[in-house]
Amino acid sequence: MRRLQPVLFALCVVALSTAFTASVSAQGNSIKIGVLTVRTGPASPIGDDIVAGIQTATQMYGSILGRPVELVIEDSLFNPQNSVTKATKLVQSNQVSAILGTSSIETLALLAVADRLGVPIITSNSGPAAITRERCNKWVFRTNAEDHMSIYSLQDLISQTPRLQNAKWFTLGHDYPWSRLVAGSVKEVKDLNYVGETFAPLDTTDWAPFIARARSAGATAVIMPVTLGTPLLQFIQQANEFGLTKEAVLVAPIGLPDWLVAKLGSLSTSVVSAGSWAAWRYEDSEPTTKTFNEAFYKQHGRVAGMQSLQAGSAALMLYNAIAKAGSTDPAAVVKALESVEVRTPVGPLKFQPGGRQALSPLFLGPYEAVNPPRYGAQFAQRVEVFPASKSLPKSAAELGCKL
Repeated sequence: MRRLQPVLFALCVVALSTAFTASVSAQGNSIKIGVLTVRTGPASPIGDDIVAGIQTATQMYGSILGRPVELVIEDSLFNPQNSVTKATKLVQSNQVSAILGTSSIETLALLAVADRLGVPIITSNSGPAAITRERCNKWVFRTNAEDHMSIYSLQDLISQTPRLQNAKWFTLGHDYPWSRLVAGSVKEVKDLNYVGETFAPLDTTDWAPFIARARSAGATAVIMPVTLGTPLLQFIQQANEFGLTKEAVLVAPIGLPDWLVAKLGSLSTSVVSAGSWAAWRYEDSEPTTKTFNEAFYKQHGRVAGMQSLQAGSAALMLYNAIAKAGSTDPAAVVKALESVEVRTPVGPLKFQPGGRQALSPLFLGPYEAVNPPRYGAQFAQRVEVFPASKSLPKSAAELGCKL
């Protein structure tokens, strides 16, 4: 019996050591989160801000369920087919628990394969209303406001701005679905004088002929659904060169990215937002926005842009849902997302009951000088909050979402 005691003691030590090692290993196992966004080409600044926002939120939140978060980033190339390929790789090869970061092009493509992918997809940069209305899918959530919500905010902006009440409205944007949806939204505004529209190919760099059409129509308010990367910068600069900014107010349907505001400088004051998806100066009334802004500036050395604030909000919604679910099981996380309420950089946020659209505010107002500058920003949007209670008055079912 005495001979057995050392052996039993040794076995106990081995068992305890093995259990401890397994526990440490389980805690050290990262939770992989996919980030699918554009990383190259003219639209890459959008992806840069999206990735930076998710990185900041990830650092702020810390570990989830005792495990670190590992971001796996893939380039969508702003292409539908490539988006499906990369999303499939993220799920099947990288085994991510969810996907963040998608814009309209990627999200619309992923809707067709969302059931096959079988993981939560939280988009923070997608406009088409159908994503969370008639085409809503159990796996796909959206934190930013959708197109039809902007109709209400545009109406409110017009009612507050005498110059816009009597304006001749013209749509000038890229020829792709979001741009035409914006044009349709403008036409739905009651008593608005709509004088025309023109749509340019996605590879347009010379905006002169399109600007000429707006001027010949006598436009005094031009809403510009141009992709938010370098093309929008080029358009606004050329609109100024050809005198359009002297004749018309430039209306940004979802606001301007702050990197673009920095490049435009004082020229940004020619623009008014009809409903930005986020605004960093919201920090004056929302503490979480300020916390995020400070963390973002410390990590990236620049002001947090609209896409960064929205992407950070989407990440925080996801991380809180995983914590609430107590698991990375996809179905459990989806269930948690349906009921989670989180204070985010765009304010307190939750998803519409029975749907997939976040009850997210919109931010109205012109661009102006910031004195003194903050986070290196010399110009930014003035913030007036337009709540979701005004822009999304109907239920998810009434809007066509049938899950």
